[in-house]
Amino acid sequence: MPKAEKDKVMIAEHVLEVRHGASGTFLDLRGSIADYIRTSGFFPHWRIDANVINFQDDPNTIKTEAAFVGYKSAGYVVLNPQTHNFLTDRASSFWKLLIKNDHYKIPQPTRFGTRTMVFIPSRKSFEEINKAMFEAFLTEKARSLLGGKEIDFRITVDSKEDVYDVRVVGGPVHKEEAKRYFQFDSEHFKQCGLFLDIDYYKTDELSMDSIPKLLKRSVDLMWEKAERIATGIGL
Repeated sequence: MPKAEKDKVMIAEHVLEVRHGASGTFLDLRGSIADYIRTSGFFPHWRIDANVINFQDDPNTIKTEAAFVGYKSAGYVVLNPQTHNFLTDRASSFWKLLIKNDHYKIPQPTRFGTRTMVFIPSRKSFEEINKAMFEAFLTEKARSLLGGKEIDFRITVDSKEDVYDVRVVGGPVHKEEAKRYFQFDSEHFKQCGLFLDIDYYKTDELSMDSIPKLLKRSVDLMWEKAERIATGIGL
């Protein structure tokens, strides 16, 4: 599982998605594209649906990684990677392999996005984490305006960072609650902790060759943000 500074445990699930204009050619060549990816050795298993080809590392489920190629988008998924750079390395390699295919020309990208769900487990109780969130994100005046006793705190923040639009959603979660947000299970979900859903995206000045660089930078910023928030509330 990925770890940040001071061996902080961070359980993560990443999704890269690159959207583009519709490609009718793709629909006629789905089998050829599926064989192209499989024979490359990148993914051994695929399934063709109406408008998309799904690739994965196991015939029945996603163990660690998967990908998808459709007539309007392509992307990559990784569950609970062992290192912080796993997504950057593997997703970039998949993207470079895809754009080199000789079967169809991928249209100009219209949206780049990396979405990461992160869970940081803690020995603290839900109430302690919740209180720390309130104190970190709300002033005393804001808390007095709200009135009453805080029970459950959630943030939703949209911002600009570097070249990206960013949305952060999150808050404290109870024991066993984190498993609701992920496609896999972990022993750490038995603990309380902090859950964050962090989305970095960009919709202008995109090119095929810019995707790996945008991916690396957004993932680096995401880990920094998750670490900063967790440390800021004492986890």
